[in-house]
Amino acid sequence: MTPPAKEESRKAWLAPEWALIAFLWCAYVLNHADRQVVYTLFPALQKEFGFSNTVLGLTGALFLWVYGACSPIAGIAGDRWSRPNIVAGSLALWSTFTVLSGFSVNGTMLLVCRALLGVSEAFFMPAAFALMANAHGPATRSRAVAIFVSSQMVGVAVGGSLSGFIAERLNWRVSFWLLGGFGLLFAIPLWRFLSRLPPHYLAISTANRATLKSFVSLFRIPSLRIVTFFISVATFGLYLVYSWLPTFLYDKFGLGLARAAFEASVYPQIGTAAGLIVGGLAADRFYTRLHSARFWIIMTALLVGGPCIYLIGAGLTLESTRVAAIAFGFFAGFIACNQSPSAFDVVPASQRASAVGALNLTGASISGFAPFLGGMARDTIGVGRLMAYTSLIYLATAGLVLYGILRHFDRDHKMAEAKSDQNLQ
Repeated sequence: MTPPAKEESRKAWLAPEWALIAFLWCAYVLNHADRQVVYTLFPALQKEFGFSNTVLGLTGALFLWVYGACSPIAGIAGDRWSRPNIVAGSLALWSTFTVLSGFSVNGTMLLVCRALLGVSEAFFMPAAFALMANAHGPATRSRAVAIFVSSQMVGVAVGGSLSGFIAERLNWRVSFWLLGGFGLLFAIPLWRFLSRLPPHYLAISTANRATLKSFVSLFRIPSLRIVTFFISVATFGLYLVYSWLPTFLYDKFGLGLARAAFEASVYPQIGTAAGLIVGGLAADRFYTRLHSARFWIIMTALLVGGPCIYLIGAGLTLESTRVAAIAFGFFAGFIACNQSPSAFDVVPASQRASAVGALNLTGASISGFAPFLGGMARDTIGVGRLMAYTSLIYLATAGLVLYGILRHFDRDHKMAEAKSDQNLQ
């Protein structure tokens, strides 16, 4: 006979709010695997299509810029229409474009597919985060997001290491076909599960319908402006590492394609896994004592994570670079599990999907310059020096977050609570 305590624990993890995290986790693994796969294949794409370093960077930048440009529409859609349809439809579309990427006959077709991938993936996050925010209140929100965001870590590791392995043994195109095919197969069970969630998880505010005007009004919230800025900086650093670390290791230490892909894809994610656990648990625990806890955690992550980026670029040995990558991933995990929850602390509940759209608009638009500038830096100052400059921006941003905590947070948090719709709490 199962002890009562264990039975209650088992039922808690089978509850719909945690089953929701499990389904979205699987979808987000595919989301990031499909993004990451191209970065590991840079040397193969140069050989196949004759890409310059700048055009290689453009394959990552184009995705992010299109993703950011579509995010306002995606955020508004997530606050107005069926979130199950948006989430599952997004998965089906981006998986289709991933499959088509494997059939690219020239570099132009591949770039077009990357742009269309940005359009289709943009609609996933706002609707998905709004569903999670409805299902999880402030007491469990950072932990729920930490578990969900761990899928990003797995997706990057799978997309990066798998594609390098397959490219060396078969053909780079096979990676796109496999990942896209898995996504198409998973879209149907995902939609069926989401459509059967409890009604209050799926609730859409009818009193305050999301519009372009309401979306723009979000940027009048000082604390949210600070959130969008620190996410832009953190995401820039993340994509600089994600997009160019495989090639950086390939160049600097003479590693093979598969080994470089493994080192760059797996070790930062080991650190991220630990950072998600520590950052999520700490944020939820301290939120009850201090509502600005998530901002304090993010400030700490920027302050310590900045030097870690510098050490990745400055490492003299593969071992020291690996340790720096793990440390960078650890503090990136602090930010990843708290970036959307920190925004939800200062915006009304009826605008949660729109808030995620705002974060993606600025974050993706700015971080799109990371792979692009990385390609330019490879030909000029070097990727390592670009990492050093990025570390200084991290430190300055930590000071801005501190200013926001002391100057704006309490007022913005109280106003958000006052305006939140009761049916979304």
